[in-house]
Amino acid sequence: MSRLIKEDFDKLCTFIKDYSLSDVLKIDDAKKLLSSFHKKYFAYLVLIEGIHHKIEQYDEVLKMSKEQYEYLQESCSDVGQAFFLTFHGCYKGAKLLLRSSIENFLKGSCLDEDKSLPSTKSVYEVFDKARATGTFKETKANLHAQLHNEYALLCQDVHTADVSHMASITALNHFPSFHNEDAGNILKMVQKIIPIYITTIALKYNLAYHSMSYNYKEITNKEIINDYKKEVHNIV
Repeated sequence: MSRLIKEDFDKLCTFIKDYSLSDVLKIDDAKKLLSSFHKKYFAYLVLIEGIHHKIEQYDEVLKMSKEQYEYLQESCSDVGQAFFLTFHGCYKGAKLLLRSSIENFLKGSCLDEDKSLPSTKSVYEVFDKARATGTFKETKANLHAQLHNEYALLCQDVHTADVSHMASITALNHFPSFHNEDAGNILKMVQKIIPIYITTIALKYNLAYHSMSYNYKEITNKEIINDYKKEVHNIV
C-alpha cells in the first residue's frame, strides 16, 4: 500500500512540475472569454483600489469604515480567485467563490446601516437585512433582487442540485482544461454581478465615487448599469 501511495505521489510531483496553461491560451474561445472576464474583474479591482486610496488618505468625503472596506476587498479577492480557477477549468470552485463574493459584498456595502451583519450566520438572513437598508431601497431594490437571483443560481452548484451540477473530477490530470459552455456560464454571472457591485457603490457613495481619479472612473463608468446611469451621474 505504501508503495502505491509513493508511486502516485511521484506522479503528482511530475504533474506539478510539468503543469502549464499554454495550451489553454491557444484556444481562441478561451482567450476571448478570459479577456471578457478580466475586463469585469479589473473594473471592480480599480473601484476597490480607489476606495482604499481614500481610506488611506482619511478622505472625509468617503463615509465608509475600514471594516466595510475589508469586506468589499474580500469580495473582490473572491472574484479574482474565481477568475484564476476559471482559466484552470475548476468551474465548480469558481462558482463557490462567486457565491462568497456576493455575501461579502452585501456585508461590506450595508454594514454601516446594520452592525449585526458580520455575526449573521444565515446568508438568506444577510440578504433580508441588506434589503431592509437604505442601500437597496426604492430604485435600488432591483439591484438587490438581481444579486439574489445570481446567488440562487450559484447555490445550485454549492448544494449539487442535480447531476448536471456535479463536477465529477476523479484525477488531477483533468486540469488544466477549457469547456466553452461551463466557462461561458461563469462569465455570464460575472457580467451581471460586477455591474451590480459597481453601480451599488457608485450610488451609495456618490460624492466619493465622483471624486475618484478620472482614469479610474473611465474604467468603472463603463460598468454602471444603463438604468442607473442618470442617477449615478446626477442627471435629472
